[in-house]
Amino acid sequence: MKTQTGYSIKIKTPLLALILAITAAALALLSPLSAAAAQDFTPSLISAGFSADKTASPGGSVKLSFKLKNTSPSTDIRNVNIRISGGEAFTVASGSDSVYADRIAKGGEYSFSKSVYCSSSAQTGVYPVTLSASYEYFDGQQIAQGAAEINYAVSVSGGSVSQSLTPQLIISDYSYGGSYVAGGDEFALDITLENTSKEIPVQNVVVKFSGGEAFAISGSADTAYEKKISSSATFSKSFRCLPAAVSGAYPITVSASYEYFDGGEKLSQTAELSVSVRVLQPESAEIGSVSLNGQTVVAGQEQDCGFTVINSGRSDISNCRVRLVSGEEELAAAYIGNIAAGEQFQSNYTLPVTFKAAGAQQLSLVLDYENESGEKKSVSRDFTVTAQEKQDPYEQAQEQLEVTQGGGDYTHFYILAAVLAVIIAAVVAAVVIKRRKKRKAGELSDEEL
Repeated sequence: MKTQTGYSIKIKTPLLALILAITAAALALLSPLSAAAAQDFTPSLISAGFSADKTASPGGSVKLSFKLKNTSPSTDIRNVNIRISGGEAFTVASGSDSVYADRIAKGGEYSFSKSVYCSSSAQTGVYPVTLSASYEYFDGQQIAQGAAEINYAVSVSGGSVSQSLTPQLIISDYSYGGSYVAGGDEFALDITLENTSKEIPVQNVVVKFSGGEAFAISGSADTAYEKKISSSATFSKSFRCLPAAVSGAYPITVSASYEYFDGGEKLSQTAELSVSVRVLQPESAEIGSVSLNGQTVVAGQEQDCGFTVINSGRSDISNCRVRLVSGEEELAAAYIGNIAAGEQFQSNYTLPVTFKAAGAQQLSLVLDYENESGEKKSVSRDFTVTAQEKQDPYEQAQEQLEVTQGGGDYTHFYILAAVLAVIIAAVVAAVVIKRRKKRKAGELSDEEL
């Protein structure tokens, strides 16, 4: 063989064959290493097994077991984060839905289990459970990232499962200290909330009170809280009745929000409830004027006992009846009906009465009525009337005539005559005395004598 420098090299054929054989052997040894190095660039995570300990049932739980495999024969995968998702049918029963593994060795496997609840609303069928994983590995000197998503099928059978009823909150009892409250009064409202479900407790219960147009919260916030209600719980809130509220029934609203777990699934619920509280403003009925008060009337002659009844309160009074009484005796009575708040009744020859005997009469005018709670009440007013016998004008004229004609009693005539005689005698005596004084003085003429 001749080189570029002009020198020639002679190679024997056996030696060349040996060199070629060694080169081929070296290439054969290096080719598997090259293939393995190429596979290390993309290690993957696959499912190596899956099982459920039983067929899932609506409202029940099932244990799911997973096995994962690192497909790389020479590269570990690190920092493995795994998340389980059950869709609409399954929810992780306890703990979180995530699992963490620091390392899955090359060609190695990793196993774990999770218990999940099957939703009570799930129908018989097959539902997916999804496993998502993210991980890291070294590609030479660089950190690379990988991900995997695997879907599993879980069977659900609802043939032997009894589903629970949805828990509801209702007001089973309430009180506010009596049968009614009055304007301006403060009172405590006690309510008992009952959970209708015997199997599922409600939790994180927030209750809000609203007094509407007639009541205001007194001395506290309008909310209350209870961590858990398995059967029932009692709440208390102080209210004040507004002074301007007219008589009637008014609502207090109770709004409740709460949560509960049904087959491992967390659900939320609200309830809008109300109770009725009766307001009764205090009545203020009184008897005003009485026409016969202090009057003198004729015995045996019918008189009208005029009167007024005033309702100055904020509630109506009903079935009103007036009675004119003298001691235990009822002289007259009348039904006058209902009187609205702020109104008065003015009689119009409503209560006629006749006094049979002469003399002063101690009387009472009594008002009987019912307030808006149905309670019977009475108010009265005392007064005096004087009754006298009737004078006959013809009889008086006859008495005067008898005196004039000499009949009857002359006492007054004799007294009058005596008085006149005394007066005449006094006048005559005065004249005589005056004349004597003049005679002595010589002042009288012969004619005057």
